[in-house]
Amino acid sequence: MAGIIILSDIESATNLDILQGTRLQTVPQGGFLTFEFQASDNDATNNYTASIQLPGGETPLADTVKVPGGRQTGLAGIINADDKFMATFPVAQGGHCVFGCTETGDAEVAWRVTYTPA
Repeated sequence: MAGIIILSDIESATNLDILQGTRLQTVPQGGFLTFEFQASDNDATNNYTASIQLPGGETPLADTVKVPGGRQTGLAGIINADDKFMATFPVAQGGHCVFGCTETGDAEVAWRVTYTPA
């Protein structure tokens, strides 16, 4: 039986499949994935957009969703409880969730994905 898995990092460039090659490349058993992320900047020239495609093919988050920026512009690695994007989705065993982000300008995005077994 799988336990809770938490992954996190900072992206400083476009990465269209963040979970590829990680412990969450394949969902170990049915459960939930919680995504949290926040960009260092969110203006017209420096920002990130994010996308999520669940193992069943559903796309609850399209490529055009802009990642919120923090109150302290330019600081990478901060996921502030008041400003972050957070969503939880149910997932079935064995699938691959494609979580990606696209950079515009010069920004970073901090992310955390938590898998919780059902």
